[in-house]
Amino acid sequence: MLEVQRNQSSITRIDGLPLARLGHVDFAKFTKVSHSIQSDQELAIWQLANILFNDDIEDDISAGVPPQFRLKYLHRIKKDRLSRLWEGIVRERNTHAVGKAGSPEERAIYLLCAHRVEEACNVLMTSQNFHLATLVSQIGRDPTTRRDMAQQVEMWRQHNVYSEMSEPIRALYELLAGNSLRSEGKSGGALEDRASTFTFSERFELDWFQAFGLRLWYGISDNDPLEVAVSKFTEDLSSGQEPAFPSPFNQDKDRGVWYSSTDTLGRESPLWVLLKAYSATLGAAKSPVISTLELPAVLLPESVTGDKLSNRLPFQLCQVLAAVLGRYEHLNVNVAQMDQLVWDYAWELSASGDLSQTLFVLLHLSRASDRERAVKETLARFAARLPEPLTPEGSPSATWQQLTSDLQISESWIWMSKALYARDTGDAAREVDCLVRGKNWNDAHATFCRIVGPTAVIEHDYATLETLLSGFGEAPDRKVRGWANGGGVYEDFLRLATARGSAREPQRLNRLVEALVTSGETIGRSGGVEGLEERVAFKEMSRIVAGWTAQENAKAIELSRVLRLPLTGDARLVQTAEMSRRYYNVVMAGGC
Repeated sequence: MLEVQRNQSSITRIDGLPLARLGHVDFAKFTKVSHSIQSDQELAIWQLANILFNDDIEDDISAGVPPQFRLKYLHRIKKDRLSRLWEGIVRERNTHAVGKAGSPEERAIYLLCAHRVEEACNVLMTSQNFHLATLVSQIGRDPTTRRDMAQQVEMWRQHNVYSEMSEPIRALYELLAGNSLRSEGKSGGALEDRASTFTFSERFELDWFQAFGLRLWYGISDNDPLEVAVSKFTEDLSSGQEPAFPSPFNQDKDRGVWYSSTDTLGRESPLWVLLKAYSATLGAAKSPVISTLELPAVLLPESVTGDKLSNRLPFQLCQVLAAVLGRYEHLNVNVAQMDQLVWDYAWELSASGDLSQTLFVLLHLSRASDRERAVKETLARFAARLPEPLTPEGSPSATWQQLTSDLQISESWIWMSKALYARDTGDAAREVDCLVRGKNWNDAHATFCRIVGPTAVIEHDYATLETLLSGFGEAPDRKVRGWANGGGVYEDFLRLATARGSAREPQRLNRLVEALVTSGETIGRSGGVEGLEERVAFKEMSRIVAGWTAQENAKAIELSRVLRLPLTGDARLVQTAEMSRRYYNVVMAGGC
């Protein structure tokens, strides 16, 4: 399901960092995902959202309206679509309701609660109640008939006729009169003239789907938009007269519970939240009785999924509503809480091991600093699994392209995470390579001079030395601080060590000797384990350089400078003997 949102999102750089935002929301695609991925409850949510917020649906309902009139009758089209969806929900949830009815009239009530008008008429006709069956066949259609029936009901009440009717029959007449909430009885007068007062939801144990359906089908006229029914239900809930509270699917066990508290934030069905959001913002007859909705408080995981640790659907619903309705005054978006929902869902994805989706969700954070920190932390957590730019076969890596191109994650961040992982595993050469490829020149140089360069010199691993030094590219002294006394020393040594005999450059050799002398004096003052590899490497380079100076082609090096090299005792003894031999050879040659 997240992939549907991802395909409709655009990722742009804001404040130099990638930011994900929904563009045009295509609700229809959310409804077409396989049922194996989403539950029936979630499918109903997306179907309702598609009906309410998508004006471009092409179906059999819109096909019956000429294109030039569709905008004019859009409210009727939406209402008919909602009616069909609501009928399916009610029938699925209350399949056994008709069977528990104790009389034909009560059975007709349950059938009407699912908008099964024809079946209700058949039940009444079978029971020989032809007059009521005829009236029910016209239910919810003619405002004049509804008004006349309301007057008739009031007359019956005043003249004590109601006391002679059963409650189901009274309920049927009330529905014919457009009253979808309660039947007012009569508590005073003679005992035989009294009639009970009851709400339909209590008397017939209706859930909120049935109760709202009564407003939608029988409480408003055909020309009224659906938001009028939403307003009626909202008013009845707010006044405390309607006990069928719109609880979430996961709280079906609370059906019939009377909610006397006015604090319903976060305890309402997401379907009801969608209906209120539409009615308060986009509805042609915007309802003044619906208070401002706040995201994500009205769509918390507890009410949407019933699980505080299941954040995917709340995250998607909040992002979608914020994208579609964020500019309207009756919808407030709490940015801090939206960010917290992003963090919660990203944690959930991270725990499941889904790197790409985790990063995509984190790119919805509002603050650039939070996005940077979150992405870097996630990359570090998945460092062992981060891809390479190329597959082992040499073709471009799809995962690498997904991270760097689709999500626009900085390559340097990925290489830095790889470098940290290499450091953790003790692979210093790999660490330098990753730092270099991520263009973290100074960090790469520091690690190279501290561990990798010295180790390569000690082990005479000139191939590794060549590979890592070449990674710094041309003119490394312009990229790296202290290159001349660090990586430059190893570069000069490598070029001289891999040169053939007379091919060694005197200028480079002089520079190397001077650098070794200077650096030797510095590192010679350090002791302990720290810097041990570097000290050993400099002594090894000095030993090799001293050997070169003994050759005929290296006589340009001053002997006094060679003695200042950081040599070991044995190497210094050998070099002193060689210098003495060369000195006496010169003396003897002069005497001849």
